[in-house]
Amino acid sequence: MTSLNVKSHVLIQARSETSPSVIMMLIHFLLLYLSVYGLISIYVDNIVIRSLKDAGMLLLAVYTLIRVYRQQIDFMNLLLFVLASLVVLGSLNVLVGSSVVTLIYGIKITLLPLVMLFTGMFMAQHGGVFAFARTNLVIFIMLIAGWCVQYALGIEKLITMGFVYGVNIKNYLEGVPRLSSITYSPDGYAYALLMTGIIAERTRMAVNHRSFRILIQLLTISFLLLSTIRSALLLWCVYQVVIFMMSMRKYSRRNILVLAFVFMAMPAAAFFGGRLLQSKNLLSSSSLLDRLQTWGSSLTSPFTMNGMIGNGIGSVGAASRRTHMIGLNSSNFAVDNQYFSLYEQTGWIGLVYFLILFMLLFITLVKRMKAPSEPGVSTLPQAAIAMGAGVAAASLTTNVLELFPANVFFWMFIGMALYQQRRAGEIPYKAGEQG
Repeated sequence: MTSLNVKSHVLIQARSETSPSVIMMLIHFLLLYLSVYGLISIYVDNIVIRSLKDAGMLLLAVYTLIRVYRQQIDFMNLLLFVLASLVVLGSLNVLVGSSVVTLIYGIKITLLPLVMLFTGMFMAQHGGVFAFARTNLVIFIMLIAGWCVQYALGIEKLITMGFVYGVNIKNYLEGVPRLSSITYSPDGYAYALLMTGIIAERTRMAVNHRSFRILIQLLTISFLLLSTIRSALLLWCVYQVVIFMMSMRKYSRRNILVLAFVFMAMPAAAFFGGRLLQSKNLLSSSSLLDRLQTWGSSLTSPFTMNGMIGNGIGSVGAASRRTHMIGLNSSNFAVDNQYFSLYEQTGWIGLVYFLILFMLLFITLVKRMKAPSEPGVSTLPQAAIAMGAGVAAASLTTNVLELFPANVFFWMFIGMALYQQRRAGEIPYKAGEQG
């Protein structure tokens, strides 16, 4: 009898160890596929190919939600309630004749990447933080290599190869190329480079070797400058400033000296940085003025019913651009402001729900900062807060949370930082459940 119990216990352990490893492998494969999907979609406009990534993300999100739900029931219940409320609120316009297809595109572009934070929590639960960082490092290298190849070929050659000017490739001021690398658009490339570069700093080699981490940072900022996407540069700079300030929280002689050096170097950094940005025409305000004019004339009045509940998920932003391309009667309004995009889709009531969502995430991350964990993982909440601050700043001029695949990487990273390992002595596990 004892022998049978031992064998069954071994089989249960084997199954519980094998299953997560298979799922983890599928997650890494999906991440690699998402990174090159934009390049594939330029040549293959197939509904099966387009649906494959969405089906994979949805199945993984549901499966991983089930696996991590019991770990943090109170947090999960509140999070799921807010998400469900947003979906219901953004679906009300379907009742008065809005397109169901538009709603589906809006959910998959804005909300589907968000629920991938459950997958990030699952990876943290099974010790996959460093593996996730390694995969992002691989994608980071692929993005740089793809950009270099496209730069060598030139925009004219890329057009003959099937790239669409103004969509997959563009020119900035004075003919500076904006290239998409292995993503779909130049903006998608810049943000994917930014997110993967930040996450790649969490690899064991970068954690243990400061020189390797600095190399990643230099590559990130160098190719972001070459991309000429200013909002991505803003996000990276805000992230670095917040990370630096959080590292200076503890009073010590070393921190005082570092702060003194930084403040003395700030005037020189501002002068030479400004000269560099000016030389690349990155300080031009003409596009911002154009956007201000567009927002003033196109935004829904907050004193109307649509201002209260929105025009429906997918009515503006990346979803509306996509539905317009496939022939639906859509507004084709890019918005170029994540706050206004959320407002247009869910109204000011939806904005309140989003504020609750982000406050919930922020408060939880602050709590996680105090939880003990292994080196390299203990600073995840700080990095997630800094990344969130950068996203908040960049959202003023870009729909950051709608930029694929960077939004998937972002939400998975947030999920990893949210997860807290169960400590010994807490709620016991049932048979077959893994800590």
